Amino acid sequence: MINRTKLVLVLSTLALSTAAFLARERGKARNRPVYDANLREARITFEDFTATRYESGILTSVARAKSGYLLEPNMLELFGDVSFRTLKGDRKKQYWEQLYCETATAYFRSNSLAQMITSSSMDRIDLRGFVKIETKGMTLETDSAVYTQANGILQSSAMTQLSGPGHNLKGEGGFSFDLRREELNIVGPIRGGGSFEMP
Repeated sequence: MINRTKLVLVLSTLALSTAAFLARERGKARNRPVYDANLREARITFEDFTATRYESGILTSVARAKSGYLLEPNMLELFGDVSFRTLKGDRKKQYWEQLYCETATAYFRSNSLAQMITSSSMDRIDLRGFVKIETKGMTLETDSAVYTQANGILQSSAMTQLSGPGHNLKGEGGFSFDLRREELNIVGPIRGGGSFEMP
């Protein structure tokens, strides 16, 4: 009888211990964060991000943002008051072309962060939120745009407003702007008008 009572006590203690252990593990699993295998985490974070390019000792481009993130294997994300300035024209007649937006994501042709930083070329940049381009007295505004490095074209399918001295118009179908040739096409229907004189 005493042996049977001891066996029942041992089995009861074992069952209670097992139940407590399983309850504790369930609680841990409930509080454990779930990680998405496809989620890209920032490897390097910048505050007050600034990147510059010099050619023959002359500053030719500047990119700025409040913060930036390098993500594996090929992305640079910029947030907050993003701006890009590029020096255009020849030495006799130079001007700054400026682009502003809220966020920008640059994609590079790379397989790793190290390759992206050292030797990779850029593929495209996605621009979002209050996108504005200023060049030669002309201002172009839209909600989002994509710049493709291979052909030098900035384009958007969102409504676009073009303004400047003597003209103001809206294109409901977006625009295509060849930055190398300085050719702008506004997609209609178009409202507004005025006279255009490109310097």
